[in-house]
Amino acid sequence: MKHFLIITAAFLLLFLNIKAEDTIRVGISDTPPFIIKTNTGYKGACIDMWQSIADSLNVAFLYYEYPLSSITNALDSNDIDIAISPLTITSNRIKKYYFSQPYYITSLAYAIRKDSGDFWGSFLSDFFSWNFFKALFSLFSIIFIFGIITWLMERKKNHSQFRKDHKGLGDGIWWSAVTMSTVGYGDKSPRTAAGRILAIIWMFTAVIVISSFTASISSSLTVHRLKSRINNIDDLRKVNVGTIKKTGSSEFLNQYKIYYKNFQTVNEGIDALNSCYIDAFVFDDAVLSYFVERSYHKDNVQVIPSAYFKEYFSIASKDQELINQINYYLISYVDSPVWINELDKYHIKYRD
Repeated sequence: MKHFLIITAAFLLLFLNIKAEDTIRVGISDTPPFIIKTNTGYKGACIDMWQSIADSLNVAFLYYEYPLSSITNALDSNDIDIAISPLTITSNRIKKYYFSQPYYITSLAYAIRKDSGDFWGSFLSDFFSWNFFKALFSLFSIIFIFGIITWLMERKKNHSQFRKDHKGLGDGIWWSAVTMSTVGYGDKSPRTAAGRILAIIWMFTAVIVISSFTASISSSLTVHRLKSRINNIDDLRKVNVGTIKKTGSSEFLNQYKIYYKNFQTVNEGIDALNSCYIDAFVFDDAVLSYFVERSYHKDNVQVIPSAYFKEYFSIASKDQELINQINYYLISYVDSPVWINELDKYHIKYRD
């Protein structure tokens, strides 16, 4: 009887070991709309896709959840066999893992704050800026300098228009301002040769000064609005950027040497954006749009897609044979109407 129990136990251990080896350890992360964690388990486009593939392969599996920034670490340490979370194929990753055929193509996008709509508040704030006052000070300084020099040249021979005493300083400054503005009242004008030569110099100089001053004022009035808008990837270098570390988005920013702050989740990034801790949050268009649309910040945040960087979502593994088996069923699944219906079901943009 004792030997029978030992043999039975050995067979049970062998059986359980075989089953454990046949069970695929599937790494996932909470990345709606592809993988959505609920109170009863998981759902989403990737969950439905993997369930169909697993049924076709006739294999058992277990889900192991990790933060998106840590799921590649789980692959490295062989804690999981595959990762079905939306991982982007990158040049660095393809050296370490085998990837399936892409099941979804998206692009990089960035979330930014919308304009507040407070036109007059923004106008007054921008108008009375430091740049405005610096330009104004420079303008009055030049007017004052040319006015003083003209008064010194004209006060002896033209004292009827440029008085000799301290009041003559006002005459010179008044003439300088009127000449610069091209108003041309004609109440005061130089009569000496030196004064008229200086007047000619000042007339041409004033054109340049006024043009520069106008440009400076325009810049002062629009600089705040320009800083709150990002029109292309290059503009990301000028603002505070955030993304999730160890993702395709972070690799893209590293490649273009754009400094960024790290976040664990998309929700954390959107909260930081809304609180003005960062100016832009960079991530995948499909995932980012989904989060923003369902966020309570959606009235204050908008998503700008970019055509600069295409992202290909694939299943990753260190087991080439397993990836080959998955590809056999994945290609037909993605090409079928079932996949399109899945994308519609979870409100994911469909791309040919």
